[in-house]
Amino acid sequence: MVFLKNNRFFFTFFAFWQGVLLIYLLYFPKGQEFLFLDRFHHLYLDIFFKTITFLGDWPVYIFALAFLFSKLKFRAFYVILLVSILVPITSYISKAYFKHPRPIHFFQDKPLFNDLQKVDGVVLHTGFSSFPSGHTMSAFTVFSLLAFFASNSKRQIFLFLSLAILVATSRVYLIQHFIEDVWMGSLIGVMLAYLIFQVFHVFSKTTNQSG
Repeated sequence: MVFLKNNRFFFTFFAFWQGVLLIYLLYFPKGQEFLFLDRFHHLYLDIFFKTITFLGDWPVYIFALAFLFSKLKFRAFYVILLVSILVPITSYISKAYFKHPRPIHFFQDKPLFNDLQKVDGVVLHTGFSSFPSGHTMSAFTVFSLLAFFASNSKRQIFLFLSLAILVATSRVYLIQHFIEDVWMGSLIGVMLAYLIFQVFHVFSKTTNQSG
């Protein structure tokens, strides 16, 4: 209860994000999101989303380490190490279990996909590894953790959660994932962040007591 109270702003913001996506999933058919975003395609947006999607990959770990080091010192390395282990394992197991087709595979026999604007320089992933979105999971795990460690700053929380949402949006804009993929990826990411945050505090408390 104390954790939820300290992070009330974060979870209110996150619940709104999850609710908006869930409403979309309930009322619109799969793939409609690409038709909606297709009308907004622009060179500048292409560059923006093609760049920010990398915050769901290894660059975000470096950013997180730099931020956490100022608060936790060398203990920040343990946090990032735990993230770098849990996120890839969770992503791999969940993708292997669900085996949902990527958008390019799902729409391979439908003219809809051929008419969509593609972003130059982006290689569309194939196969059955769409659900959940690994980039979204990674971004939400890291940025949620940063938000938990910055629970006294609404400005930082808003920034971190906004960056995670932009990464999730980029995965749909770049036609790499469906809405349902980023919805679940974000949910799992926050759950992992909570787990890592609690493990860190238990570890820190045990270390202090033994010292």
